[in-house]
Amino acid sequence: MHAADGRIVAQLMHAGRIAHPDNKHGQETVAPSAVAADGTMITATGRQPYPTPRALTTDELPQVVDEFRQAARSAVDAGLDGVELHGANGYLLHQFLAPTTNRRTDRYGGSPAARSRFVAETVTAVAQEIGPERVGLRLSPANGAIGLVEDDPAETAATYRGLVDAIAPLGLAFLHLSIDPADPLLADLSARFGGPVVVNTGFATVTDRETAQTLVRGGKAAAVAVGRPFIANPDLVRRWREQAPLNEVDQATVYGGDAHGYTDYPSLDGAGTPASAG
Repeated sequence: MHAADGRIVAQLMHAGRIAHPDNKHGQETVAPSAVAADGTMITATGRQPYPTPRALTTDELPQVVDEFRQAARSAVDAGLDGVELHGANGYLLHQFLAPTTNRRTDRYGGSPAARSRFVAETVTAVAQEIGPERVGLRLSPANGAIGLVEDDPAETAATYRGLVDAIAPLGLAFLHLSIDPADPLLADLSARFGGPVVVNTGFATVTDRETAQTLVRGGKAAAVAVGRPFIANPDLVRRWREQAPLNEVDQATVYGGDAHGYTDYPSLDGAGTPASAG
């Protein structure tokens, strides 16, 4: 990647309640509060219901922050250019932000400011460890992932405004927002952040080339994050540049199974026509 003048940023994520002991050698599942997610997940022993997590104690939270800090240091020491802290899509940091998954009564719950405190402390610690220019934060206000609910618009806006106000002075590399581009909260959070904003349009529609161009040219994003098209097209940059046909993602192979659906999509050959995966 570096030889090709590329950059690599690893996403750091703690699953929180979206985990199962069968996938982590029997270790318990922890979260902001003891609220289980609905549904099941793929485990080493087949599909299992999400367990009810143990609520992290106030005294344990600095240890979790330190785990993020150590992971960021390890990523940079391994040669990566930076990290993105995953505060979206229903995982641990997002669980602290949402009132349905954060029912704490200590200084980390009970109000928008308190619910955002743990995320702000984590981002600050990681920025201090590896430099803010190597750190990004991903957020997905009110996207409802994996049973997480943020259904009060005023409370949701207050939570994310407070969080972005708290981290803006750090001078992070970017803020990554998974949000409807038409949502006024996007412009609000972008202005508060004051730095580069990466936009992802979320789960509703697959991001295409035209949408990405419109977001950047219209000033709503410095860059656009793309998920499903990249899974199916490892050479997506070339395909978009040349306006070549795209492979369709096989959704049935996503989030589980083996290498099928991840490493066997065909790339373009030198002539710009699909080649076999080989």
